[in-house]
Amino acid sequence: MSTSGRRLGDWVTEYLRYTDNTEPPVSYHTWTAISVIAGALERRCYTEWGLETIYPNMYIVLVGPSGAAKKGTAMKIGKEMLRDVGVRVIPESITREAFIRALKESVSSFSDPSRGGAIRFHCSATVFSEELTVFLGTNDVKFLSDLTDLYDAADEWTYQTKGSGTDRVQGVCVNLLGATAPDWFSAILPKEAVGGGFTSRIIFVVEDHKRKTVPFYRLTDEDRKRKEDLIADLETIRTLCGEFEWEEEALQQYTEWYEGHDLAIKQGRPPIEDPRFRGYLERKATHLRKLSMVLSASRSNSMRVEARDFQRALRMLEAIEPRMPETFVGLGGNPLTKITEDLIRYISRRRKCTRDEVLRLFFREVDAQTLRVVEATLSEMKLIRVEIDGQTVTYEWRGGS
Repeated sequence: MSTSGRRLGDWVTEYLRYTDNTEPPVSYHTWTAISVIAGALERRCYTEWGLETIYPNMYIVLVGPSGAAKKGTAMKIGKEMLRDVGVRVIPESITREAFIRALKESVSSFSDPSRGGAIRFHCSATVFSEELTVFLGTNDVKFLSDLTDLYDAADEWTYQTKGSGTDRVQGVCVNLLGATAPDWFSAILPKEAVGGGFTSRIIFVVEDHKRKTVPFYRLTDEDRKRKEDLIADLETIRTLCGEFEWEEEALQQYTEWYEGHDLAIKQGRPPIEDPRFRGYLERKATHLRKLSMVLSASRSNSMRVEARDFQRALRMLEAIEPRMPETFVGLGGNPLTKITEDLIRYISRRRKCTRDEVLRLFFREVDAQTLRVVEATLSEMKLIRVEIDGQTVTYEWRGGS
């Protein structure tokens, strides 16, 4: 296929231009755009990887304080575009049984050009959940287990019905974009589920504040035209079907990365040191393969993954990985974990502040005695320098930008 039929250049880049005058962080818009393309591709596109078939569906969760980072604002823009091109978006307030029924009812078919025009059936759907707790429920282990299985997009998915019988869904493919605050994970997930099958399949995008303040913004004619073109190009993306082939240079770069990644983990140098992300790191190669397909579709109809797609996918993941551990701030056994994380964020932004200033701001969460314990911990971690001048105690940030 050629790039004919596109009105714009790279879809993700143009989407970021379209959303430039909104408040959410760029990372939220970027990964919303990724989820939109993944949702549009559904199960019609894939890449063969040895004995595996990899589909472009992804589980992405935007993490940030309620109201502060504008998670829902970012999601609504992408959700509207998906619906405009006819992608099945499952509502977030739904029971497990209704979810499975909606998935089964989304059955569709296509002619696979990579397999001689063979007719293939699939049940694909996207979930946009602005409040992940509403969709997942509270410690619903059975539903979490279902979503873990569905991520792998099996040719046939079997599940137990309410009447203890079994039913089957042919060609499942679930794409998920969710949002939540870090302190809600203790309600959503049992502790034993963290770092395991379900969370290892999620790409967490963590921010703690909006990018800028926009009291009011009126859409320009240029904005309206760009939206129209984005939707037209998304419709074109939705017509793609068949196998994404990897060019030799892309495979070579992937192989070099994979061997280096594997060696770093074996030598105790993982890119994320938090042990709760060990499962994610083991699955990172799969995330990269999926993301590389999506980024190829973002720029072209060629159905070819080039080295630039893989490199871009790697950069995108590496950009958000440093903050991923903040996802589970409310799940630690240490009762001081949350206030410690809050102070890290506050002092790193201020660069320098006093103890009494921190106490006045965080008195609902910490008393003077406990604050001394936390400041000692941050000092031992080499994140802050504690300076004492008479009655004034000052914290100076040392942990980098």
